[in-house]
Amino acid sequence: MSENSSEHLVKMANQIVQNIPAATTEARIESTAGHIDKFWSPLMKQQIAEYIAAGGANLMPEARAALDKLAD
Repeated sequence: MSENSSEHLVKMANQIVQNIPAATTEARIESTAGHIDKFWSPLMKQQIAEYIAAGGANLMPEARAALDKLAD
């Protein structure tokens, strides 16, 4: 995966977290996971999983938690 595409996916995941209206952190995580599951392609999900496996340094904690839920 190119660095540019991984940076773009990280930016997108972080933006989703920031723009999801939710009363609690857990609700934001659940909504973010649902959004990514519904709208991201399998390739995008695979690429972000590879990014996380390599450390996932720039993901916001809520974005990381949402993506971890999808990996379960």
